[in-house]
Amino acid sequence: MNKLNVLTLLPLVMLFGCAQNIETPNGASQWDFDHEVQFKQTDLENGKHHLQVIAKQNTEFSKLATFLMRQSLRICKSYGFKIEVLEGVERFDDKLSFPNMIMPSLSANIECPNP
Repeated sequence: MNKLNVLTLLPLVMLFGCAQNIETPNGASQWDFDHEVQFKQTDLENGKHHLQVIAKQNTEFSKLATFLMRQSLRICKSYGFKIEVLEGVERFDDKLSFPNMIMPSLSANIECPNP
């Protein structure tokens, strides 16, 4: 095989290798590269899901909450979903009152309108 064929074939093989959609196990930890957050998504039953956005020291609460909303829309594929927040809501004065407090992860149950 000549050098030109190898240089043409190699990027094509790499592109197809990256395009494979690998299914993530239910409840496994995942990383969202666009929002730079770690999360766990668990399918509970038809149309109901549990989403935990894992808090890190350098991740702001606003980023966690925004990701929760966007991921809920992605899961349900339409508006009208319900979010039941279970824990992890940060108050405005938490960082001032408790600067070394370890914040819990933002955890919520999501219910889609039409499962």
